[in-house]
Amino acid sequence: MRDRKSSRHPLKSLPVVLIACFIALAFSSYFLPDKKPGAYDHIQLEYSLLPPLTRVQFLFLEENPESDVERIIPYDSLFLDSDGIEHYFSKRKKVYSNYHRQQTAQQHSRLFLLGTDRFGRDLFARVAYGSRVSLSIGFLAMMVSLLVGVPLGAIAGYLGGLADRVIMWLASVMWSVPSIMLVMSFTLVFGKSLVQVFVAVGITMWVDVARTVRGKVLTLRNKEYILAAQICGLSSFRILAVHIFPYILGPILILAASHFSTAVLLESGISFLGLGVQPPTPSWGNIIRDHYPYLLMGKPWVVILPAICIVGLILSLISLANRLRDHFDVSSY
Repeated sequence: MRDRKSSRHPLKSLPVVLIACFIALAFSSYFLPDKKPGAYDHIQLEYSLLPPLTRVQFLFLEENPESDVERIIPYDSLFLDSDGIEHYFSKRKKVYSNYHRQQTAQQHSRLFLLGTDRFGRDLFARVAYGSRVSLSIGFLAMMVSLLVGVPLGAIAGYLGGLADRVIMWLASVMWSVPSIMLVMSFTLVFGKSLVQVFVAVGITMWVDVARTVRGKVLTLRNKEYILAAQICGLSSFRILAVHIFPYILGPILILAASHFSTAVLLESGISFLGLGVQPPTPSWGNIIRDHYPYLLMGKPWVVILPAICIVGLILSLISLANRLRDHFDVSSY
């Protein structure tokens, strides 16, 4: 029995590896440039819609020898004439730039791993930063749903009576309104910042948690050991925390993985509609929104790559939730 359960352990599976890859992608955004080409918000129209694995050259030209402000000049070829003027050729036309020998000029090259978007921004940097946004919102929204749903469900199931009726009535009201409508209403009233997004998404998902926890607590509160704990004078909080919570931890973990994927999908949807994370901050949803016409214009990678990330992360989380369900299902052993 031990070998069989160990072989089916949810942490030893492909979905966990894929989720770890997305986490690594999110952390890689911390090591990308902040201002130069390769930054998620560096606009360089000369580099717009470059295909993946394109290497470009550019020149860092100091505008004023007494300042640290630099101008980034893309070029295909460049040379210096006797007058000390830098001539360079961009991809579109011949351009001249005043260049004095007292100024600092450095030549660099950059490989755009996933190409660029319509504004010449590095698509890999935007997808990496978007993964950080999506994972952050998914995790924080999941935590909000658990912090709201677990206590309310436990109170409703353990105390019953008026508390149960009020909480379940509130859950029914929340259940009757589509989640996307609640998120849209919340963001329209309180704003469209990152904090409002994950709070709005989390609040819409606590109902499932509360109903599940309530049902599990109802089945446990009449057990002999719970009655014995009540007779001994233990407080309701201690009974719930010590004697009931460990037995409902499995279903809570399953809901956590499932709600993580739901939060990522909701965030992508509302960002696609323009009500989520606002530019210039990238998210997978607003990257697709800004570029979906290019699917029919011969530049599909700007849409397909973030879409693959959304599908891959959601499938990984759903598969992990299914494996957690099988792991905690004692009837299968």
